[in-house]
Order: sequence, then structure tokens, then C-alpha cells
Amino acid sequence: MKKTFSKKKSAFSLIELSIVLIVIGLLIAGITGGASLIKSSELRSVMGEARGYAVAVNAFYSQFNALPGDYGTAVAGSDVLGDGDGLIEYWNSATAEGSEAWRDLKSIGAIDATLTYVSTATASQAAGNNLPSSKIKSSGWAFDNNTTSAQNVVVLTAGTVGTAGSATNTVVNISAAPVAQGAILAADALSIDSKIDDGVANLGKVRGVLAACNTNATYTVATAGKICALSYQVDVNS
Repeated sequence: MKKTFSKKKSAFSLIELSIVLIVIGLLIAGITGGASLIKSSELRSVMGEARGYAVAVNAFYSQFNALPGDYGTAVAGSDVLGDGDGLIEYWNSATAEGSEAWRDLKSIGAIDATLTYVSTATASQAAGNNLPSSKIKSSGWAFDNNTTSAQNVVVLTAGTVGTAGSATNTVVNISAAPVAQGAILAADALSIDSKIDDGVANLGKVRGVLAACNTNATYTVATAGKICALSYQVDVNS
């Protein structure tokens, strides 16, 4: 009599499936954790950059008893002179003090950025060209004076846009449209503000710039996209 044999079907056991799921979970956790570490590193870099520029402004003031950009005496041969009113204005209707401030700081060795300096307010200034780049992708730092808070500030922005040569072409001007562009998420702006200041969007040393960034002193963290520029006070001994 002829014997017949049935083929035994093979399949993954529950243990094998569990191991596969655990490995996949670990890979996902590793990728997510890596992204979180990168984001945390970027935000720490922004804090360090802002503090560094405040130190640079203090160093300049200690040497010249005046603020960079606003200084009415030439520091380097091709300087554009400021009006000496104690304000570092992005554009003061006659001089681009905000741009000149970077050249003044470069002249005394307080910063090492390689920049193209502009002597007038321009329709566009780009991070890495007219503005020092930040660790945040496609963003940089601009000097300005916030007339509302009476602070000299550096502003983290994705470049600036506005009307060339306009007296209202300022980064944080409240009465006219600011020319700063969103550089970070509102949630990231809140994280930075909370770590080094008070976490309030319109008070303290760190403030949210642009109307979409905050409502009634609260960062609009539920809003998607890079809607915030962020200002940091750099006044002497601030």
C-alpha cells in the first residue's frame, strides 16, 4: 500500500512575531528620539547665539562707550556712522544701523561671521549674506530697536522683506508692518522663552515677533508652521 505524506505548513510563531514587533518599535523609538535630540540641540544653539550677541554688544560698549551700529565714530575705514541716540535701529531713515552693528562687532573681533554689509535699508536681507546665520535652517539674526518695549534686540528671522529705503522698514516695528519673517514654530519659541526668560510672549528679555506668533501674551502653539520670529534683548547689562 502506497504511503502518502502531507506537507507541514510553516508559519511565524508568536514569539518570532513578537521579536519582529519589538525590533520595529526600537527602530521607531530610535528615529523619533534622534529627531528630538536634533531639535533640542538646535534650540540650545539659538539660546547660545542670542547670549553671545548680547556679550558682544557689551564688549563693544565697554570699549567705545557706545552701541555698535549706533556709534557716531568710525571703527573701520568704510564705516557708516550711526546717530548716537542709544538705539540700534535696523533703519533710522538715514542709516542702516542694524547692518552696521555687525560690521562694528566684526571690526573688534567680537564676532567672526563673514557678511555682506549694506549701507541702506533694502527690500531683502538674507541669512548668511547680510545677516549672520543661525543653527536653525534658513534663518539668521538682525539687529533692531523695539520701540514698544524700548529694547535693543537681535531678532531670529528667516531674512527680512520690506520696502527699500523706507523709514518704517524695521524688523520689530509695531506701528508699521514688521519685515521679519517666521523662523521657528510657536511651540519652539515658547520653549526657548520659558528656558531663558518668563515664557510670556510680549514681556521680558525674550519676545515673540509677528502677530501670528502670539495672542494676548500667549504663544499660539496650536498653529502649524514657522510663524515666529524671536527677539532677544541685548542692551548693556540687560
